[in-house]
Amino acid sequence: MDTQSLKTFVTVARLGSFTRAADELHYAQSTVTVQIQHLEKELGFPLFERVGRKTQLTGGGKEFLRYAEQLLSLAERARTVGKDHTHMKGSISIGVLESLLFAKMLPILPSLRLQFPNLEVNLKMGQTAELRSLLRKNQLDVIYVSSSLNTDPSLLCPYKRKEELVFVADTSHPLAKKERIAPSELFSFPFIVTEPSGYCYGRLSEIASEQECTLTHSVELDSIIAICALLRDRQSVAFLPKYALDRELRDGNLTVLQVDCPPQTYYSQLLCTKHKWISPFIEHLISQIRLSYPAS
Repeated sequence: MDTQSLKTFVTVARLGSFTRAADELHYAQSTVTVQIQHLEKELGFPLFERVGRKTQLTGGGKEFLRYAEQLLSLAERARTVGKDHTHMKGSISIGVLESLLFAKMLPILPSLRLQFPNLEVNLKMGQTAELRSLLRKNQLDVIYVSSSLNTDPSLLCPYKRKEELVFVADTSHPLAKKERIAPSELFSFPFIVTEPSGYCYGRLSEIASEQECTLTHSVELDSIIAICALLRDRQSVAFLPKYALDRELRDGNLTVLQVDCPPQTYYSQLLCTKHKWISPFIEHLISQIRLSYPAS
């Protein structure tokens, strides 16, 4: 049972297609078919079945997938034994929220590249739900997201940090200089909101409901950078993670509004699947984030 056949099997299982697996692995489709057939002959049961146009795992294939992923992780770990970091080759696929990418991840990447000059880093931006799904499908090695604390037993959380969510507006906004703002007054202004499926929008909607206010939003954007730019209309407000606003607040472009409601917090977290081997690449990434942004 060679590791290349195992890798082919895991890739077909992840993509649900022999053709797409062949494209990703740079094989002829016949090569993928032969490798899977040899693996099935060795195991003594079929790994895949066709359902319409879809390729799906059989019951035995689903069970074997867990062992195949573990075997590949062990093989990868064995290949790093005794190697100097400068000679290690490999890749790491990181899923990250846009806000965390620009505020926290980008400053870390040069250290990762310096430590592992032969490392290929693949970044995937997306919403938390999407990135979690890709992580469970083994399409990402680790994700860096902000949400409520992880409760999924299949995921490991090697790092978490409490973060603050704040109401912000342009420094020339009518509410900018007020020392105490009633929720009813705040919600009388239009909001520029984040993606409805994200945590910020969900929590903002809850606050409006709790305060018996109506949430009115003129613009919906999946980019905090763009939201900050649009707040310069001096009429809109937003509800955003404070860590993503450091430069705008420091430069005096935005101000945190003093709203009369309890502090709003959630967590930035690194997540990986429990069966996933934590490679030296991932270990270094985790250690650098811990060092740069200590857990609070």
